[in-house]
This record gives sequence, structure tokens and C-alpha cells, in this order.
Amino acid sequence: MLRRLAAVGAGILVLILLVIAVRGCLGARKERAFENYARDMGTVTQQFDQLSAEFFGRFNDPKNATELDFETDIRADRSAAEGLVSQAQGLGPPGELDDAQQQIVQSFELRRDGLGAIADSIPGAFSDETDVYNESLDSITDHMGDFLASDVLYRRAREEVNAVFSGEGITEELPESQFLPNPTLDWLDRTTIAEKLSGITGGEVSGVHALSISSVTVSDVALSPDTTTTISAEGSPAAEVSVTSGGDQNESNVGVSVTVSGGDQTVEGEGTITKMLPAETKTVAVPLEPAPSTGTELSLEVFVQPVLGEDIAEDNEATYPVIFE
Repeated sequence: MLRRLAAVGAGILVLILLVIAVRGCLGARKERAFENYARDMGTVTQQFDQLSAEFFGRFNDPKNATELDFETDIRADRSAAEGLVSQAQGLGPPGELDDAQQQIVQSFELRRDGLGAIADSIPGAFSDETDVYNESLDSITDHMGDFLASDVLYRRAREEVNAVFSGEGITEELPESQFLPNPTLDWLDRTTIAEKLSGITGGEVSGVHALSISSVTVSDVALSPDTTTTISAEGSPAAEVSVTSGGDQNESNVGVSVTVSGGDQTVEGEGTITKMLPAETKTVAVPLEPAPSTGTELSLEVFVQPVLGEDIAEDNEATYPVIFE
């Protein structure tokens, strides 16, 4: 009987040890799964960050790229992003990370799609047709917002993943990833995008390029940067901005923006001068909609987008104190 009891006890002990061993193996396997996911997704994320640096580096320093070169490079970026999305989709995280994994993939898809849409809009951004130019520039600016949405989505998913890691006792963490560089608001600004694209030359820029603000009137009242001007707010006010080309080259698609700030609102408007000859002055009407606040001093800022080869742009902007009544 004692031998039988000893045998039963030994069997139970062996069973317990087997259960502990199996649980240990399963725990170790699960831990490896978390660690492998962190490593593999971290690699994809770092490659996306490198892609961001290359993409925005082209905007900041085109290095005499032609319009076709610029478009081709961005399409290559889109293809690279497609490959990274496929890698992310192919990762098999533990079940606890399924929701976060889906969000991360969606984040990367936004980056891929944004690159593709911007590449499609690049040719029109160099068009001499005003409507085509404006539409393309708006599209590029809008799709920069895809990158911002992607960053927000990734940040939220990363927090979920790292929280699961912490709960499982995993020391690994997903790295941060921000595709849209700081300051992010600059890249969501149409004027900034236009300035960046104006640097795509395709070669050396010849001749002298120099634009300046000649005058600004609102409702037939000339504005002065030194004194506050009172303006009627009746009807649909518009800023009439006169721009002079002081260079010796023809200019095209000169962007003009007007911002009225102060009070309880900010009013923004844009216009484009399609063609300018050397020494020519042209005027563009920029609607101020909705009508600015009345009865308080406001700041009316005018900015003329520098053209390609315009190294000094001090005369391209001016600020006028105004009161609408």
C-alpha cells in the first residue's frame, strides 16, 4: 500500500511538473511573440521615419530637380510605402494586440495613400493654367493632412501596444513615429507648400526675379502700414493687392494671400496673378469672406509668394492696421 501511495504521489508530482513545464513553454513562447512583434514593427516604423525624412527633404532642398524628377521620386516614395504597409500587414501579433495592429496598418495606409495623391497632383502644381494650378496646390495641401491623421492614429495605437507590453511584463516598446515634421501647421499651409514647390528649378535660374507690393486698397480706400485706416464693411469687401515685378524675367502663377486677424475671428483669402511681364504691375482682388469684425482695430497682412530665383523677399509682405465699420 505504501509503495502504491508513493507511486501515485510520484505520478502526481510528475504531472504537476509537466503542467508547470508546459505553462512555462507557453509563457516563453508568448513572450517571444510579443518581443518579435515589437522588433519587427519597430523596424517598419523606423523605415517609415526614414521615408518621411527623404520625402520632406525634397521639398526643403530640391537640389535642382526637374518637375519630372520630383514627381518620379515621390512616386518611388509611394511604392516604398506600399512595401512597408505589406510588411506591417504580414506581422502576426498575439491576439491581445489585434485592435492596435489594425490601427497601425491603417495609419501606414494613410501615409501610402497621401504620397500617391500628392504625386498625382505634382504635374498640375507646375501648370500655367490658374485653375489647374490652384486645384493641384489645394490637393497637395489637403493630403498633407493625411500624414497628420496617420501620426495621431499611430500614437494612439502605440500607447495601446505599450500598455499591453507593460501588463505582460515585456520590457520592449514600440518606437515613436511622426511622418509629418514639425512645425506641422506649416506643412498644412497652402502658402508654405507653394513656396517649397517654387524651389524646383530643373537647373540654374537665370535673370533677376523681384516682386514687391505696390499698394493695397479695400473698398477703394488705400491702406497705410503706418496709420490705422477705417473701412466700410458694407457689401462684400475685398483687398485689391497691386504687385510689381522689378526683375527682368516673366513670372507666372504668383500667389497672393491676405489674412485679417484680431477681434473674435480670422479671415483668410487667396488670389493668383497668372502672368507678369518685367516691370509690370498687376492687381488681384482677394475677397474677404466672411466680412471681418467691425468696431475694433484689426491687422490686415498681405503676403506675395516669392517666385523661383527670388532671393530677397522683404518687399513681399506688409501689415496694415485697419478698422471696419
